[in-house]
Amino acid sequence: MDPGEYVIDTDDDEPNLAVVLHHSETPIGEWVIDPEGGQRRAVAADNPDYDEDEPVVVVAFVESGLDSHWPAWTEADPADLYEGAQDEGVKLYHFPESRLRVLDEAEVAAFAEDGAVAMDDLQARLDEADWQTDLEDGVLTVEKMGERYRIHPTGDVEGEGQVRGPLENIVDEYRG
Repeated sequence: MDPGEYVIDTDDDEPNLAVVLHHSETPIGEWVIDPEGGQRRAVAADNPDYDEDEPVVVVAFVESGLDSHWPAWTEADPADLYEGAQDEGVKLYHFPESRLRVLDEAEVAAFAEDGAVAMDDLQARLDEADWQTDLEDGVLTVEKMGERYRIHPTGDVEGEGQVRGPLENIVDEYRG
């Protein structure tokens, strides 16, 4: 993961678009954060399901952080994002590397245009309609009538079959 790449938190069923600011070799068990008004702790304390030797990736969320506090961030060189975000007072978030997923250009465009799909709500609706569902790493896998589809938080639907069109229509109803 390189500075400037767009990512989402795979532990969040309704993730917000974030940008990598810094990729460290420091493990989450050693990187200590000192939040304002909070308790000083290692990043691993907030991520108990991840290996403490995993490297830290520092991100900022686009809408609530970068766009709000540093509107010119898109003009900065990716190598300057970490320092620039700190200078502009953007809130930084620290994640284990494997908790994040890099988005491709199409996913970023869909995310920025429409917003994320409310995955929990979509899953509940499909469960009620007797679909078999499994939400893992932010991707909803659904199956009905022997057809299997994967729905991404961006609203992209993978899979072919006769119910793909109606499924895409349902997914669009849950776009943010």
